[in-house]
Amino acid sequence: MRSLNKHPDWHNQPLRLNEEEVKNPRLVIDNFFEYYHLQEVRQTLWNWMVEVVSSSRSISQEGQQRNDHIYFYEKLEALIEAAYLINNRTDS
Repeated sequence: MRSLNKHPDWHNQPLRLNEEEVKNPRLVIDNFFEYYHLQEVRQTLWNWMVEVVSSSRSISQEGQQRNDHIYFYEKLEALIEAAYLINNRTDS
């Protein structure tokens, strides 16, 4: 699967979604929460965060880089929580 493509036509376009998922993105949300529980996602994100920001092998050496990663982490967690709520509202 594609995960990164620097071609300008692919900027701001889905790279991982197949044709069916592009037509119905809800399938991706349903599939994600079928396999992962919210707390499990939080724990995985937190483990990644600790590794990125605080390990000796960190990719974030500068303070601003660490702040950027923390901000991204917070926004990604909020996005996942919103998707979780959407998923649970339509299943109820």
